[in-house]
Amino acid sequence: MKVLLSSSTLKMHEEEAKSMNTNVDDIIKRQSLVAPDQKTVEYRNEKIEGDKATLQYKNSYGQWDTLPFIREDGSWKIDKKSYADQILNDADEDKRKLDQLMNGSRSSTP
Repeated sequence: MKVLLSSSTLKMHEEEAKSMNTNVDDIIKRQSLVAPDQKTVEYRNEKIEGDKATLQYKNSYGQWDTLPFIREDGSWKIDKKSYADQILNDADEDKRKLDQLMNGSRSSTP
């Protein structure tokens, strides 16, 4: 599985493993995309934009998840790191908007 992961994703998993006092292989095993007994994977909505791409796949719960990819050295690699970064950025933006709303309501209160 490691050969399918982007270098930034592997680095993220290495840092996670170090903080949890385990190894990268254990981290990767715990974060499997599909169930161990799953034989086929349904996918849809492939999108390629330059050196980045996404693909939706049906997980073991029957829900559609989006899997990000990045092209590294001519090969497509799974890029969980960019996905994690996007989630953090979205959370920061939501917090910023909430802070603006709260600060705006305070300034209009007599």
